[in-house]
Amino acid sequence: MKRMKEWMAEVLIALVVLASFGFGLMAMGFALVVGLVIALAVRLVGPHLLAEAEKRASELREKAMNPTTGDTTEADHATA
Repeated sequence: MKRMKEWMAEVLIALVVLASFGFGLMAMGFALVVGLVIALAVRLVGPHLLAEAEKRASELREKAMNPTTGDTTEADHATA
């Protein structure tokens, strides 16, 4: 009876170890898939985002070079 209990304990420990390896592998696989999806999304959207950022930067540069065309009114000019 004692040998049977020891054998059963060994089997249960082995089962827990194998299950934890399985869950670990599943978690790593899930992380890999999520990483690949993010990388693909960045690769597909990246050029568009860069173009928009460059467009916005050039608009801000133009606005900074010519501050009188901003949101000023005649009253602002009169007090200046």
